[in-house]
Amino acid sequence: MSADNTTCDLLIIGASMAGSCLARQLKLKHPDMNIVQIERKTEFAPWVGESTLESFWDYAVRHLDLGHYLDTHHLYKHGLRFFFDSPKRDLPIERMSEAGRSWFHGTPSHQLDRKRFDTDMCEMNRALGVDVRLGCKVKGIELDVDHGHLVDTSQGRFRCTYLVDAAGFASPLGRKLNLIESLDHRHPVSAYWARFKHTANLDLLGDMEWRSRVCHTSRFLSTVHFMYRGYWIWVIPLNKDTVSIGVTMKTDMTNLDIKDGHAFIQFLHTHQCMRQLITPHTEIQGFHRMKRLARRAKQTYSTQRWFLTGMAAAFMDPLLSPGSAFLSDTNRMIGDLIATDRAGRSTEYADKVIAYNNYSRFWFESFLLHVRGNYHGIYDLHRVHFQALLMHWFGIILPTSMSEQWGYDPGMTGITADQAWQETSRILDHSAIKGIHNIQEQLHRYLRERDCEHGRNSDQFWDIELGKEVMKHTRTSGRHLNKNEIASVENQMLRISYRQALTRMAEIEGISCNENTMETAVNLLMSNDGKSDLASGLELLRNEPADQGFSLAEAVAA
Repeated sequence: MSADNTTCDLLIIGASMAGSCLARQLKLKHPDMNIVQIERKTEFAPWVGESTLESFWDYAVRHLDLGHYLDTHHLYKHGLRFFFDSPKRDLPIERMSEAGRSWFHGTPSHQLDRKRFDTDMCEMNRALGVDVRLGCKVKGIELDVDHGHLVDTSQGRFRCTYLVDAAGFASPLGRKLNLIESLDHRHPVSAYWARFKHTANLDLLGDMEWRSRVCHTSRFLSTVHFMYRGYWIWVIPLNKDTVSIGVTMKTDMTNLDIKDGHAFIQFLHTHQCMRQLITPHTEIQGFHRMKRLARRAKQTYSTQRWFLTGMAAAFMDPLLSPGSAFLSDTNRMIGDLIATDRAGRSTEYADKVIAYNNYSRFWFESFLLHVRGNYHGIYDLHRVHFQALLMHWFGIILPTSMSEQWGYDPGMTGITADQAWQETSRILDHSAIKGIHNIQEQLHRYLRERDCEHGRNSDQFWDIELGKEVMKHTRTSGRHLNKNEIASVENQMLRISYRQALTRMAEIEGISCNENTMETAVNLLMSNDGKSDLASGLELLRNEPADQGFSLAEAVAA
């Protein structure tokens, strides 16, 4: 090596959220590691990824020692909150149907001011001994697993044992290896967003009855979604004076062409709810737009000691805030692979590379099913879909992350990547979440045929807090999660979706159900992996006597 080379154990390209979290994670775990981070920016600006999920909190507390920092420097997140409007977009917020928590959640998550978070992380990493270099641009990469990878930059050349690409959509390693795969043909989404100062306070709108239905907890602290056909608008608080407002659209359903911040405000003002929030005193800052968001790397982890994380590895959609969850799992898998390799367990390392690539692909495809069914803007469809999604998240995905069960089993030695994915694809094809899409699509056809798609988009409130049985695996950090428990959660997901769909259909047709009949109808539909025809269940409800009628709310609660 020439004298111009800087040698290190680990070089991370990118010093924003994913890269800085990984650097801190590995430095705390392996204080002896010589870690360098390079970042092309000279300073950090506000960016997307403000709304985090509970798995990021678990990762930040257990692996990054950031629990106190998050609690004292960033806002507590009051869950996901959804509002549904009329087709004319003319309902005031207080009249819009709402789905959201009425109490603060026992498992925390946070809203991040990304400029502050990314800046603070660099300073905290430097204090740990990480060499963080800003204004450092990658000029070329030469991979060499035997002698160390060589990265040529504007600040010299770096030789490293392990190389991580955490550079977001720029992804120099992903592009060099032709790993980046656009998914625009499967999920075509684009987004516009900006920061706004001095918007109206959501918690001060409405009368006391409207405020009391969430027990006077803060709607302002939620990640708020205003849902429409083909697009949705987010409102995320960053601090007491500033919110992030953005719109994500499915370009195969709607075509918004917003050129600048002025046009963005004009678009937002075509919605009554946005006119309530964006007042003459509101200031817009930092307008951004990004097209064709959905993408992923064909491979995330390699036996050649390189890895991708964060948006360099995958991104699908801001809806439901999956980015922080994906980077949490990805970073932990990278950390486990590096620890396994440093311990000299080469066979285990190779097997884990296959298992973890397979799991990351499974995670992405599974979560893509979560977001794809949410561009209808219909409260009734959200009721059928979203409770099952929450059950999937808190019953399976989150506890899997907490327990770090990423598909590796010592008994799988010798399995190929193709064999692993064949089995995983079979699981996906028969998953409850796929069946729930079928239930939702059937209900949508039913509502459309009767011209009542938006019939309950006003004056409804759904408290989406889950019960102890659904939350048990989150509350035990996944310690008791196994195949039987996963099957039980998926069974519950299908049952609740069938019940909600049938109850709404029965309500529309004026059928008064009794509990035994409803249970019989659900059992009939449950016999076919979520592929049953709702019409057969509805026919059973029509033909059975209703000696003990019950309301929609009572049916769902049951």
